[in-house]
Amino acid sequence: MRKVAMILSLTAVALLCCQCATSQYQRAKKGAKLVPFTPLEHYYVRNDVDCSQIQRLILDNKEDFEAYFGAGAVMGGMPTDINWKRQFVIAILLPATRKATMVTPLEVKQSPGNVILYYQVNTGRKTSYTLVPFTAVAIDRSVEPQQLQVFYIEK
Repeated sequence: MRKVAMILSLTAVALLCCQCATSQYQRAKKGAKLVPFTPLEHYYVRNDVDCSQIQRLILDNKEDFEAYFGAGAVMGGMPTDINWKRQFVIAILLPATRKATMVTPLEVKQSPGNVILYYQVNTGRKTSYTLVPFTAVAIDRSVEPQQLQVFYIEK
């Protein structure tokens, strides 16, 4: 009986947390305008980057970007080109994991002084290797972030 009560209370707390995050997102995006962005493809997180916790990055030059990421040309595609004079990069790095994980940017919005990135995390099966799931988007420099707000949905 005690286990059932514990499970029910944890479920209730989880639902309240999800509702709270959703309402925070709804408040944050109110009055915000949609910002065009370019998802960065064919990059990887360098193996000397500490990935023990979530990192939210705003990178405005090539040197800082290359401290976190390497370019990985593969058959059928080259890394997305970044024009550092006209663009900056917002990146979200999740902790290293042994599960197949995809992080997909859904939308970027701007409200006064804030840039809001909304993304989705899809977690799959356990793998035999470790990876650092991340997403990165290039945004025009006309958008000036003083603060970065990040919201996500998990599947």
